[in-house]
Amino acid sequence: MRQPPGASMADAREADLPNPAVPVARAGKRHRVVQQGRIVLGPEQLIACTVHDLSPRGAKIRVASEQVLPETFPLVIAAHDLRTVTVRLRWRRGDLAGVAFEDEPAA
Repeated sequence: MRQPPGASMADAREADLPNPAVPVARAGKRHRVVQQGRIVLGPEQLIACTVHDLSPRGAKIRVASEQVLPETFPLVIAAHDLRTVTVRLRWRRGDLAGVAFEDEPAA
């Protein structure tokens, strides 16, 4: 593919990425919530977070931007029913992160 003058390979790669300003159809309804959560990084290592958007397939969480998150991790969501789910990190922007549920919520 021929690129316009002055365009770099990075410009071409970015053109292939989805535009975050364009809404994406979701598989399930997203609920705006503010719930406390905990990221489990080890037997005695719990990291506080806040769960913001919750859907049947994932959530948006807020966690300190300097906190390194693994690709997958258990997330404890403190709601009316305390539940733990294994999640996969899908995106990260500053102190916000999007996670997808890997399994069904466990009681």
